[in-house]
Amino acid sequence: MSRRHLKNIAAICFSVIICAASSLTFVCAEDVTYHESASEAAAELREAMKDRESEVTVGVIKDVDQKGLKRLIRSLLKKAMKHTGVPDEGDYINFQYGRYDASAKTERVNGGTGVVVRYRLQYYDSAEQEKELDSKVKEVIGSLDLDGKSDYEKLVAIHDWLCDNVEYDSGDDSDLRRTAYDAIVNGTAVCQGYSNALYRLLLEAGVDNRIIFGEGVEDSGARMAHTWNIVGLYGKYYYVDVTWDDTTDSRDYFLRPAGDFTDSHIAGDEYPDSFFTGKYPVAEEEFTFDVGRPNAAVVSCALKMAEALS
Repeated sequence: MSRRHLKNIAAICFSVIICAASSLTFVCAEDVTYHESASEAAAELREAMKDRESEVTVGVIKDVDQKGLKRLIRSLLKKAMKHTGVPDEGDYINFQYGRYDASAKTERVNGGTGVVVRYRLQYYDSAEQEKELDSKVKEVIGSLDLDGKSDYEKLVAIHDWLCDNVEYDSGDDSDLRRTAYDAIVNGTAVCQGYSNALYRLLLEAGVDNRIIFGEGVEDSGARMAHTWNIVGLYGKYYYVDVTWDDTTDSRDYFLRPAGDFTDSHIAGDEYPDSFFTGKYPVAEEEFTFDVGRPNAAVVSCALKMAEALS
């Protein structure tokens, strides 16, 4: 249905350098904050990516060889984009940067080994556009009057707002159309922009979800790179493809369980693994929760309390 710059085929360049600090004018030790753990270093990288910084240098205390440096470069980036539930982190960052290259070196720090990693990053949008988007997101969330509503009601409101206010951009080939900014502010996007917008707005409303990329299979059998979401409701996850719902003017791809949905949506290789599917179990049955009916668990609890008081 749409194209996406897939991370597993993105051009990623490495320049791994191991040498004494005195022999390379790469970055001075006094310019680097050395973290005791990779998680702390990744947190610094995450904040820089949220600010759309194009060059980021992080340091970590770690004894590694040349192969270890390569692994560390990838590991820090992966940790920086880990799903945290914060609306402008996790998948939101991952699906809104285009590519990176990185270089690394080691140097002696307080008798130990310090690793300095420098990233050069390219993003689909800018820091200024993100600030504009932040204001628009607050406006949209406020207009939907979500206070006191169930997670299901929040999902319906946000899903329908996107379908009503975003048009699929089949013409312009700019990277901006892959962003939540283009979807929410400009009202146009491709699937990646729709998915980013849904991810951001749902997390702003307190509804957990993830972005999945892979291939969409059209009725003709043609396959194209595509993104969609899984949304957590009442202990299980369901597929939501807001792009196809909008372009087909339907809800055929709204809160879908595993099964026929995966005939038309083939996830990338990293998603079917036991870690991802174990953490985000997709329901096998149709979603039947009626927003006008209390949650079954709440009803059960209420009945038990009534019995105890009688």
